[in-house]
Amino acid sequence: GAAVGLVSRTEAELIRLRDEIETQGGRALALRCDVTEEADVARAIAAMNDAFGSVDVVVNNAAMFRGGPVDEMTLADWQIPIRVILDGTFLCCKHALPGMKARGFGRIINISSAAVVHPFPTYSAYAAAKAGLLGFTRTLMEEVRPYGITANAILLGLTNTDEVKQRASIPGEKMLQPQDVANTVLFLASEEGRGYKGATLELWGDYK
Repeated sequence: GAAVGLVSRTEAELIRLRDEIETQGGRALALRCDVTEEADVARAIAAMNDAFGSVDVVVNNAAMFRGGPVDEMTLADWQIPIRVILDGTFLCCKHALPGMKARGFGRIINISSAAVVHPFPTYSAYAAAKAGLLGFTRTLMEEVRPYGITANAILLGLTNTDEVKQRASIPGEKMLQPQDVANTVLFLASEEGRGYKGATLELWGDYK
């Protein structure tokens, strides 16, 4: 299996997940990082390169929700999802790509959201950021095409996680399951997924 570099601002969760992976015989590196800060991202990518020799797959899944009616939101609230989702994805790609280009191989997988195609009131900033990911992914694909790198997006319906269950009324068993997401990420990262270039794969639970 692949060695995994784990990046988050929440150190305790990082360590728990790292220990879980290592207990099962895997290799993992836990790195506390704010993806909106370029210096943090640069250090994290460098640490992964030092520990594993290369960064071959990047999964951009960082997100933060700030909501409210547009006319009641502050500019700061609007900017939080934009910075975490779009700036964070840009920075992680920026610092991983030089190594991928040099090796002639890489997989970039960006996680988008059903909020792009199913509007929810008060989700304007989050939806705008997640929609921006799709345009970024397609454009990035054209930039990296000559280097043996693929860039794709996964658009997720409601997924059975603790955070989503706090805001959704749909039963967890009807939602998309985390393993479904993991399986799709693994597919896009694999040799079998090499034909997907600039694609958006939609995943849904049983609630539509």
